[in-house]
Amino acid sequence: MAQSVETGGQADRYAFRLFEPLDEAAFISLYDETFGDGSEEWFEWKYTENPAAGYVPIVVATHDGELVGARPCVPFRMRVGDRTVEAIRFGDTMVHPDHRRRGLFTRMTQRTVEYYAALDTAFGFNHPNENSLPGYRTLGGRVIGRFPVAYRVQNPAALADGRVDGPAAVGVSATTPLARAYLDGRARLSLSSDSGISVTRHATTPAETLAALYEAGPPAGIHAERTPEFYAWRFRNPQWEYRTYVAHAEGPVAGIVTGTRRIDGATVTTLAEAVPMAGTDDRRDAFAALVGRIVEDADDADLLAYSGRAIPEGILAAAGFRRDDRPPLSWLARPNLLVAHELGDEAFSEWKVNGVSLLEPENWSLSFCEQDAR
Repeated sequence: MAQSVETGGQADRYAFRLFEPLDEAAFISLYDETFGDGSEEWFEWKYTENPAAGYVPIVVATHDGELVGARPCVPFRMRVGDRTVEAIRFGDTMVHPDHRRRGLFTRMTQRTVEYYAALDTAFGFNHPNENSLPGYRTLGGRVIGRFPVAYRVQNPAALADGRVDGPAAVGVSATTPLARAYLDGRARLSLSSDSGISVTRHATTPAETLAALYEAGPPAGIHAERTPEFYAWRFRNPQWEYRTYVAHAEGPVAGIVTGTRRIDGATVTTLAEAVPMAGTDDRRDAFAALVGRIVEDADDADLLAYSGRAIPEGILAAAGFRRDDRPPLSWLARPNLLVAHELGDEAFSEWKVNGVSLLEPENWSLSFCEQDAR
């Protein structure tokens, strides 16, 4: 992507180009100012070590040579039917406070879309908040639907001071009488059984084991291809503390990766990945044992969250999880919306890749593993 300059008066002179190595310090500084927790280790993990990218996938905006905005992406190799295609997830867009409300979000995103459309990138996707959603729609993004998150609120008082984004987006209303009634009536965990399942906990990610479990039941829907290299990278985010739980019955039969972090004063534990992702009905005892152990270990967390289809809903309900697309949490939580963007030239007048429509929610099989950097 060649550098482009737009002039709307001398005070509105901005240049847009691809990230260069000398931009790293300025990028991290702007990220830290915008979101917090920016670091060189985090940057290297997210943008240079990703096995799906041999480049740093960031478009930047400069003003008089100074970096004032950035539009990063995270490349993924996505399974669509029987094919693996290149795709990107948009995220972490940021603009310096002195340069906001000048259209930089839209202009950076437009250049990003144009850049990836010229490459062999099939589509883009993301889960925007209510502030950025209109911008994505303006640039041609389509809202695919709401992807439910199941929450186990363990300490509503920790969420009482304000709303928090991402997996803890249940919000201040968790202290209302309605929410307290939900908590008081929450099902007590009763998942233990004499099924012969044992659970091991790992402080490091057993990437080979997770990849083998994924291959034992890959989903039919659109999802990131799970390889040992992908797992080894994905759960190395220094902003989160990860644990992997593996259920055994003579050999590994199911696994869940959890991530824990303090977010706006609350301790949040996500069930970031669960495998196998499909064909799990005959592994109910394994997932019951895994969820039971995780809830037991995470008793000091304020909130647990899970998004995906691998863990049977009945097991989540028995463990006290409630979906945010049903009352009462549907009245409290921000909807987790999926937006898709057409980028490639493969029959995109129909929004299809490999004959699979991007516009049908049931054609997607995403977990937190793809949804963000948890």
